[in-house]
Amino acid sequence: MIKKGIIVSFLVSFLLLVLSCKNEINSKQNTELPKAISYDFTPKDTTWKSLTLREKIGQTMIIRAYHDNQVAEFGSIDKMMEKYPVGGIFIPFWDYLFKEPREQVIPNIIKAVGAYENAARFPMLVTEDFERGVGSTYFEYTHMPAEMALGAANQAELARRFGSAIAKESSTLGINWLLHPLTDLNRHPLQNLVIERAISDDATRAYPLLKAQIEGMKEQGVVATIKHFPGDGATIKNQHFVTSANNLSLSDWNASFGTLYQNMINDGVACIMVGHIRFPAYQKEKLKGVYPPATLSKELMVDLLKGKMKFNGVIMSDALNMGGVAGYYDNELETAIEAFKAGVDLVLWPSLEYMDEIEARINNGEIPMSRLDDAVKRIWGVREKNNLLTKKETIFSQLTQDDKNEIQAAGNDLANHAVTLLSDAKEIPLNPEKHKRIIIVNLSHSNKTKELSYTKELLQEKGFEVDTILHNPRFFDWDRRLDYFKQYDKIFVAFENKYFDPLGSAMLKADEAAGLWTMGMMPPEKIIAVSYSNPYYVNFYFENTSIRINAYSIDKFSQKAVVDALTGAIPFKGTSPVKLDHEMLK
Repeated sequence: MIKKGIIVSFLVSFLLLVLSCKNEINSKQNTELPKAISYDFTPKDTTWKSLTLREKIGQTMIIRAYHDNQVAEFGSIDKMMEKYPVGGIFIPFWDYLFKEPREQVIPNIIKAVGAYENAARFPMLVTEDFERGVGSTYFEYTHMPAEMALGAANQAELARRFGSAIAKESSTLGINWLLHPLTDLNRHPLQNLVIERAISDDATRAYPLLKAQIEGMKEQGVVATIKHFPGDGATIKNQHFVTSANNLSLSDWNASFGTLYQNMINDGVACIMVGHIRFPAYQKEKLKGVYPPATLSKELMVDLLKGKMKFNGVIMSDALNMGGVAGYYDNELETAIEAFKAGVDLVLWPSLEYMDEIEARINNGEIPMSRLDDAVKRIWGVREKNNLLTKKETIFSQLTQDDKNEIQAAGNDLANHAVTLLSDAKEIPLNPEKHKRIIIVNLSHSNKTKELSYTKELLQEKGFEVDTILHNPRFFDWDRRLDYFKQYDKIFVAFENKYFDPLGSAMLKADEAAGLWTMGMMPPEKIIAVSYSNPYYVNFYFENTSIRINAYSIDKFSQKAVVDALTGAIPFKGTSPVKLDHEMLK
């Protein structure tokens, strides 16, 4: 009996050991990066080798596109470019949008871009960031839904049309290099920077949509930039204020952000923007006692991205005036220089003095010429593959009526497929006979009365009476007169706090929280809760409400989709691209 027991015990232990080893092997297999494929960006054109030292340095610079009066010390953009032959510009909307007269804003941008292009020896790299479409900044263009709408719609063809539409309109401003899409994953529901700018919290869902969006941009001759390596959205930190972190374990990173980036590198993505984000699971080298952000980390840029992951395209820094990269070196100029030394190929928004300093430090041997040549060769390879080595007769494209129609159709189709019902549909569709009177209440940092007037107009066209829009009705002012709301059949509560509005908070605070308090006193069966931004708001703040909707963006396409779906004109087709029952929100 004893021997038999020993044998049985041994067999059980052996089987457990085998199963344990098998599970360990499977676990290891499941958490490794996909095989890295080296996409060849080596330029056949070797003109870059004959550039002067200052011309080579200029190829690594994306400066802000100043007006003529901002380069007064040189006399003109032409003369500035003679001394500082930069290769790329960024159009800072804050330097143009708020200049009077308003009707001259777009002509002024075109004039400035044209001046830089005319002064440059090679085509200027003209960059901007239009994640939600050019119309999210300039009303002359189309305001598209947010990236997360792509995740909710979850159709690659819609993503391709989305990328193509934004690139088409960008091209009319001479823009040939866009600083998006985000390859971030909204893994932390209290993250206040990524939120609906990300497609999803799931890399598997995000990848085909990002790939298709970039294909759409490429169809229009526009280079895409994926950002922010090694991946934002894993913590609540905002890299505009402090160094952020991707605090996932190496195996979790490999299975999510790492796999997403590796797949896109293998597909031949041309440019990756590194963020002011550290990656403790990978890094060993510290700077001033802490792990530096990717922007300053040779480990993350050269060893991991260019080495292990075989990325042969261009690494671009995020803006170097952000708090997440500050404090490691004495000033912004030194930070830019150190970022370049660590592996950045295109430096975003350096001062012109950067060219002088890099030149001096190459001449005195502090920076090896090989570092500059590697950067310029990479940039040249991307230029060549995207027809950016030879100047065109004009860099400003024109939209045909067919183009305009397709852009509108793309926005409309995306919104119609993205709008997401989070509750059951027993009270839908709404109809004017049963729900005649509606009030719209806007809970947001900024007063969105002007934007939400479109929803009011759409509801009125359907036959509803919508006679007011309230912005943050503070409970301290309304607690004695809550009976006011009894006259309404439905209370349409709209959220629209988003990236940078307000600055620094993901959840509701101050007046919008006081307005939420007022709405919390209302009968839940009367509330229609709609978020035009943060996808977590509706379930978090109105979990008992009978109608809960995510629309991801306050653009007109999304507002119309909400009204049409509420009234039965279209079905709710979207599915949530993020986990809404996150443990942190319970």
